Amino acid sequence: MNSIRDCCTALAIAVVCAASPAAVAGVEDEGDAVLLVAKPEMPDINFAQTVVLVTFPQDSGPMGVVLNRDAGLTIGQLFGPDRPELKDIPDPLYLGGPVKPDGMLFLFRAPEHPVKALPVVDDLYLSGDGPIFESLVARPADGGNRKFFAGYAGWAVGQLDAEIRRGDWHVVPVDAETVLAPPMDDLWQRMLVRAASRSAGANATPGTKPGRRLAAH
Repeated sequence: MNSIRDCCTALAIAVVCAASPAAVAGVEDEGDAVLLVAKPEMPDINFAQTVVLVTFPQDSGPMGVVLNRDAGLTIGQLFGPDRPELKDIPDPLYLGGPVKPDGMLFLFRAPEHPVKALPVVDDLYLSGDGPIFESLVARPADGGNRKFFAGYAGWAVGQLDAEIRRGDWHVVPVDAETVLAPPMDDLWQRMLVRAASRSAGANATPGTKPGRRLAAH
């Protein structure tokens, strides 16, 4: 557990500091985050029945976190006697993905864009920065304004577009309330309904253009 406690997630910090745009196309060619909703026939067991928040760092492939896999312990339980001052923190830990499962990322709201954080939507950010983590856990649990993850999901440039073309994912817009508000245990089912509703609406309106990033669906 110490490796999670001490993690600043080097990849997350590196992509936050990136300056050059990536040469990518399709779903990966925008700066905004999206939600991926695994289709029922998803072949990858790592992502079966998942909803994944995906961001698009400037000089690497997409990265993000699985929102709906509860690790079964709280942040206080995670750190245990190593950090007794955190023992009463009730925030659940989520399994963010198969990459670096001993590292931690976190979603949080902030009034301004922190330097070492990726913007998600509105006032919501994703980071793996140690000082940001310490500032978050120093505050009382604030009812849906933060979320903690062990590990993350990542794709090589072009890989996610290929998965979408293959039919693995629905792609839907992201909003902070969906990302942060419980419950998460039925999030996948709810997002499947939302994705189906969006698809039906698009099909029922001839001549309308799909939203940017949603052209694959």
